[in-house]
Amino acid sequence: MKLNANGLSHLGLRVTNIARAKRFYVDTLGCQLVREIDGAVLVNVYGTLIGLYGSDSSSSSDDHFDPFRVGLDHLALAVEDTSTLEDLKRDLDAAGVRNHGVEEDLETHDKYISFFDPDGIAWELYWISTRPDV
Repeated sequence: MKLNANGLSHLGLRVTNIARAKRFYVDTLGCQLVREIDGAVLVNVYGTLIGLYGSDSSSSSDDHFDPFRVGLDHLALAVEDTSTLEDLKRDLDAAGVRNHGVEEDLETHDKYISFFDPDGIAWELYWISTRPDV
């Protein structure tokens, strides 16, 4: 079998509080609200469609994101220059969003910033250097 796809259509994230997630992605991160339907909010996150789905009857009331369980560990998006990372750090701090600041991958020397949505889902914005390996 050969997977015959031509790109990412969308990504779905299960959240504990859909109104809170909508505020975070739309108001805090400035993502475009695409559509609201019963039990879901669709947002454009830097060109990627993300569906935010509320918890349902099969969700535990104390469920939370855990990057160490099988499934999603984190989401990483590419940026064109490192100034974007510094700007995001400033904006995240001002909004009180938990983040690790701008860091450098010790092996590749690429720079990135990681931050967390209200459910603790980890995001990264990554600048990948174009210089050849030394």
